Formats: sequence, structure tokens, C-alpha cells
Amino acid sequence: MTLIEQTDRTLTMAVNQFAGHSIFLDKLMYYILDTALLNGGVFLAAYCWLWFETDENGVHSQRRNVVVGQMAILGVAGIVVLLKVFLPFRHNPLNSPDLGLRLAFGVDPASLATSNSFPSGHAALFFALSVPLWRRSRWLGAASAVWIFLSICLPLLFLGDHWPSDIVAGATIGIASMLLLCRLIGATRLPDRLLRFSKTHPSAFYAMAWMLALETALRFADAEKFASGAGRLAQALLYLPPLPR
Repeated sequence: MTLIEQTDRTLTMAVNQFAGHSIFLDKLMYYILDTALLNGGVFLAAYCWLWFETDENGVHSQRRNVVVGQMAILGVAGIVVLLKVFLPFRHNPLNSPDLGLRLAFGVDPASLATSNSFPSGHAALFFALSVPLWRRSRWLGAASAVWIFLSICLPLLFLGDHWPSDIVAGATIGIASMLLLCRLIGATRLPDRLLRFSKTHPSAFYAMAWMLALETALRFADAEKFASGAGRLAQALLYLPPLPR
């Protein structure tokens, strides 16, 4: 057993030892993690704040930062999906019988049996979303990191959804991908064109922005289901072998 595996087991058991004792605590952890309002919704509220914030001259100076960030998060989501498909499969703690994990009330290990635990999509997406907030101010970025730890990382460990190394890897991938994509996208004229479009066609712009914001808050779950269904339909039509889950 490697040092990383030993650390994973030690930290997982340290957090999970409180599961299975109180229905209230178990349900609280589950709903904190599963409720979009408390994770994605908080970040979208912060993005809205940046969008409408003005500097001392009355200029919306953060709007380009928001546009670049929302464009980049699409790329981050795609990268995470590809990594979870093509990286070697790893069972989550819930489906590691030798670990002796305590099951929280209402948790079904079979629900994650076919899901690759590495890397954590939750950590990748939300730490990526924190990057534009860090660019706005250090205190806002630090506050977002604390919120992610409390509302995402702790519940993931408590419920046995991910190993600590999954979360660390997801956070690293999310932040690195977001920084790279923001730099590449920010160097183009596309964000400026979108900002001009928001002024000349506000109805169309805000309608599309609302749809993107909704999918971001839901961690692109609907888009992922649609893409998965479309891929399996294409396989059936073309008689291709099934994609790995």
C-alpha cells in the first residue's frame, strides 16, 4: 500500500466516523452537497455581483472577467468528463468493502458503483469557478475556497463519495485548466464581441446566459445526460461498441 493510499484511508475514516449515527447529520451533509442553491447557486450569485459591480468611474470593470470565466468553465467541464472516461477506473470509498466505511442513512453504494472516483468532478468544477473570484480580490477567492471546503469537500468525504486524493487532483486539474483556458480565451477578441453583443442584443444575451448559469449551477448534469444519450444513440445507429462508463 502506497503512502497516498494510506493517507486516503486515514483521512476518509477520520471524517466518515461521524456518519451513521444521526439521521439529521447524515441528511444535512447529503442535502448540502446535493442542493444546487448551496454550491453552484452561491457561485452564480457571486458572478452576478461581479457582473453588475462598478468601479469609482461607474464602469463595469469585471464583466470581461466573468465572460472569460464562464466560457472557460465549459472547457473545464469537458476536460473532466474526458478524464473520468479515459483514466483507469477507481472505486470510491463506498464501494471499497475492505475499508469498513460507515454508511450514512439513506446512502446506496450501488448508486456510484459504475462512476470513476478519480478525479473529483465536484472539486474540479467548483475550484475552477473560484478562479475569477480570486482575480477580483484575494478575500473573495479565500472565502470561496473556504465555502468549497465546507460545502463540497467535507460532505464528499463524509458520505464516502470520493477519496481525499480524488478531491486534491480534481481541484488541481480544475484550477490549472481554468487558468490556462482563461489566459487563452482572454487573449482573443471573443470576450469583447460577447460584451458588445450583450449591449446590442441584451434579450438574447441574457437568455443564453441564464441557460449557461443554470447548467453551471447543476454541474452540467443535464448536458452530460444529453451528451451520453446522444452518444449511445449514435452507437446504436452505427453499430459501434459501447463507450466505457
